[in-house]
Amino acid sequence: MIVAVVLALVVVGVTPSALASAGPALPPLPEPLRTWLTPPEPPQKALAKSFEPFQKSLAKTYPGTVGIAIVPVGSDSAITLGKVSTGRAWSTLKVPVSLAAERRLGSAVVSREVKAITFSDNDAAEDLWAALGTTRQSVDAVAAVLREGHDVRTHVSSELDTPSSFPGYSMWSLADQARFGAHLPCMPGSTRVLDLMGSVGPSQRWGVADLARTSRTVTGSAVKGGWGPGTGLSSAFFVRQIGVITTGRGQFAVSLAAVPKSNSFSDGAAMLTRVGDWLGRNITKVPVGRCSL
Repeated sequence: MIVAVVLALVVVGVTPSALASAGPALPPLPEPLRTWLTPPEPPQKALAKSFEPFQKSLAKTYPGTVGIAIVPVGSDSAITLGKVSTGRAWSTLKVPVSLAAERRLGSAVVSREVKAITFSDNDAAEDLWAALGTTRQSVDAVAAVLREGHDVRTHVSSELDTPSSFPGYSMWSLADQARFGAHLPCMPGSTRVLDLMGSVGPSQRWGVADLARTSRTVTGSAVKGGWGPGTGLSSAFFVRQIGVITTGRGQFAVSLAAVPKSNSFSDGAAMLTRVGDWLGRNITKVPVGRCSL
């Protein structure tokens, strides 16, 4: 009888506060009705509630700071967590460089793509960059790929800058990188790059690279790592990773970064693997999406 009355009141828009002012309070709703009528916790809030104690615990083992951005595939809406929000792109920029080069030259650059993505080979990446034409043409081609991936802010650094710079030194925020990753599977010609990201070598098998092995709900992880000194705000060593994660519910992109106090690459990679483990434990709270047809 109580259930029927409550449902009827919900339908006509009578609130619990109105009931309280109108007379004696009703007893608590029985389950499962209480669960059905309780709105779900927003993903940002649910993940933040879990991430805060996690990063405090992580800092006790690995002093330093971490950050992560999450964007459902096909979306621009980013969830950002942690104290690190931006830094140098380093070798993660090899993803848009490779896609731009393959679009321009097709199969002629595949062998260099394999080296640049799978083994993070700098010489191969430089060849891909040069294959795009003059420095101006290379900058424009890579920037066009970023814009197509809904990253509308990242400036591609080069020798044209004042002072002169280079592509890996581009500042790439975690939110913008995750947003680009969220559109990467939907972009024409991205299949090969994503396949290579799904089979990176041992030097990049950290962070979320092996999430499919540790989480039963994850069916695939495509990643590219980057590392080097300097975040733009300090000289501290910076380790980062872009990833596209596939689950049974859909896909999402991540960008994660660590600034280890030790200035050690191995500590930074270990920190990001711990972030990946945290993500695996909270995977059901992560919003997912799919490419629109």
